[in-house]
Amino acid sequence: MKRHLASAGLLAAIAAFPVGGPFAWADPVPSVSISLDDGAREITPGAENTYTLRISNQGTSQLRRVLLVQSLPPSMTFVKADAGGRVKQGKVAWTVNVPPQKDTVVHMSARVGAVAGAALRNLATTACARRSATGPVLVCATDINTVAVPEKTADWVLPVSLACAVAAGLATGALLLRRRRRMPAI
Repeated sequence: MKRHLASAGLLAAIAAFPVGGPFAWADPVPSVSISLDDGAREITPGAENTYTLRISNQGTSQLRRVLLVQSLPPSMTFVKADAGGRVKQGKVAWTVNVPPQKDTVVHMSARVGAVAGAALRNLATTACARRSATGPVLVCATDINTVAVPEKTADWVLPVSLACAVAAGLATGALLLRRRRRMPAI
């Protein structure tokens, strides 16, 4: 009988909560999304990439003074940003308004620098949206590219290869001359 009472109590508790369960009183999920893309999968050192950061407001009220912040990887050098974007301490920031049911788009360009180490590396940049500089993060998006670094031949390989070829040529020539001298004239 105790089991039936416990089940009945649980059903009553579930029925007492509004749709969404016991966590319905928590802050609702923001009606904001962002995307970040540079249109590339692979990049090379020296290339300039332009990132498109799009914030979408699916809600019914205007989002005012939303802070968008995009990280600038250490191997990238800031070139420019539109819409009042400013760079500081390896981050590019914009303050934007987003009307209801609309998108706001900003752009940032950066140049890929030299990449040390392996021939292939991943380069990632992340952008996040906040209501204020100290407010919680609403949403984030990341763009990842592979940096293709051509394999570099050691500086000594070409000169040594040429020297070996010359030495081989001289040795072959000397051998042919020596053979010719030994052969009787016909």
